[in-house]
Amino acid sequence: MTLGEKLKQHRLNKGLSQEKAAEYIGVSRQAVTKWENDQTTPSMDNLIALSSLYDVPLGELAGTKNRVSPKENIVLRTNLTLLAIIFQAASLNACVNPIPSEGDISVHVFLYFKLPFLFLFSAWMAWNLHYEKDKEQLRKNIRIELLYCTVMASVALFVFYGKLYFLGSILFIAVCLCYIFVINPKYMNRTLVKRKSKSKQ
Repeated sequence: MTLGEKLKQHRLNKGLSQEKAAEYIGVSRQAVTKWENDQTTPSMDNLIALSSLYDVPLGELAGTKNRVSPKENIVLRTNLTLLAIIFQAASLNACVNPIPSEGDISVHVFLYFKLPFLFLFSAWMAWNLHYEKDKEQLRKNIRIELLYCTVMASVALFVFYGKLYFLGSILFIAVCLCYIFVINPKYMNRTLVKRKSKSKQ
């Protein structure tokens, strides 16, 4: 029995529609349809959520009874991805905010301290994309992350040339939170924050 067939069987056993299952997991109904038709494979985060929803051990659901439980690695991976996004936003905010100083010291601080950290955290964000094994989803995630970085760069330019530093900090936080809480779970197949348990009735 394929993974998709097992997912469909367990969903029917629980008496859930695809819409209800999708609502609990936090994905679209089309995503559930693709999983059950074996067109795409759910991420490990979504497999864990499905396992909880259907009351089926993860190893039995994914056919990995003899493998080490991935939960510990999932938590670590999720936290590292989340930290990379937060640190990248923070370093971008630091780059556009001036340092009170005299002479050319501010230029040196920017070149030798602020900018390298921005590149480091941006590279870390890009590296975290490789965890997505579905090639179609990976291509989509790359496009979304490029768009996110473009939006953040636009905010940075607006703040820098407008000298609206406090407003800029608020904008960076707002865009970053939207990316973490809305864009990642809804469009990128990544859940970076713990979901509240929903009733399974």
